[in-house]
Amino acid sequence: MTIKKPITAPQQDAPNGATAVGGAAIADRFKLDLQDPNAGKSSGGVGTTIALVAGLVALAVAGVLTFVIYQHWEFLKGA
Repeated sequence: MTIKKPITAPQQDAPNGATAVGGAAIADRFKLDLQDPNAGKSSGGVGTTIALVAGLVALAVAGVLTFVIYQHWEFLKGA
């Protein structure tokens, strides 16, 4: 019975010529290439407005439900 030596995977070179090690190799493998340097920055648009309105509606619904439950509790206490 013989023990085989482990085979090491070849190292990939990072973009600047250095070899990537550990987590850097994983991050470098899945890095996205952006065509425009400002493409990753959003200036807030329709999505932000929709999220804000949905948040305000959810807050209003939570407030109304809290009021209704409190009034029901007061009704039950009085009975």
